[in-house]
Amino acid sequence: MDENRMTGTAKELGGKVQGKAGELTGDRSTQAKGMANEAEGVAENMYGRAKDAAREAADTVRDAVGERGGRPDADRPSAEGRFREAQGAGQDLYGQAKGAARDAAGYMRDAYDHADDYARDGGRVIRHQVEKSPLAALLIAGLAGYALALLIHGRR
Repeated sequence: MDENRMTGTAKELGGKVQGKAGELTGDRSTQAKGMANEAEGVAENMYGRAKDAAREAADTVRDAVGERGGRPDADRPSAEGRFREAQGAGQDLYGQAKGAARDAAGYMRDAYDHADDYARDGGRVIRHQVEKSPLAALLIAGLAGYALALLIHGRR
């Protein structure tokens, strides 16, 4: 098992714990950091799996060359080259996943930090529309209540 798989699993578990701690305490920053660490752990775990798969593929190529009566030592650089190429592709994917996780964490942190502002702005818009046309707002509220009652009790 690759070292990246173990550290990735540990980061993922730590991120889950940190996210839950932030959720329980109401600390949005800690919760967002936990989610980011969890995503980073998943990405590192995936990278470790890709390295393991590349290693297994290289071993299969080496075994196949040896079984055919070829000279494994002569073909070995080719198999190792393929392994290194696959490993490089895995590292590139890991870097991309890690960057995407960081971007997502930044977006989530921003959304958490500004959620109050978004709710306040939405409340202002609704209040303005209700003040502008109270009868239409009353009609919409009544229809929404009726639809909700139908959903809850169903048609009889």
